[in-house]
Amino acid sequence: MDSLHAIGFYVSAAISVGGGLALAFLPGRGSRGVALAVAGLGIAGLYLSLSAGFAGLVALVCFAGCALLLAAPHYRVIDAAVGGAWRQAGAVAAAGLFALLAYAAWRGDFFHALYYSGDIGSASIGRLLFAHDALTTEAVGALVLAALAGATAMWRGRGRGR
Repeated sequence: MDSLHAIGFYVSAAISVGGGLALAFLPGRGSRGVALAVAGLGIAGLYLSLSAGFAGLVALVCFAGCALLLAAPHYRVIDAAVGGAWRQAGAVAAAGLFALLAYAAWRGDFFHALYYSGDIGSASIGRLLFAHDALTTEAVGALVLAALAGATAMWRGRGRGR
């Protein structure tokens, strides 16, 4: 990876972390929606710097859709159905997962894939994702699942309003 790609990678990483922190700490739906969109822009930049243009486009669309749902005036807060002990267990599990991902990122190496069908070919993206590791493929799958769940929630919310 040359220095220009490394700079793009680290700038995108800083943008996504900044957007995530802003999402966690800013008050108000509108500002949180903008923060989520900024985090999505950073994630898309990360994928683009890793030569995965299609995955970056999918991430950008997913984050933009979720940001619009979050910033919408008809967004409702759902009261938590679990107690404090389960929340703490989830927070500890999330911290453990973060530590595992940080270790994998620290020990990992960048992979350079050859493209046979252009920059946004599905076969090339599949080779890139499966050749490097399956964790990236699972992350993209989780993004698509979150986007589908958000679209379903929005669709059902419109149906109830009629």
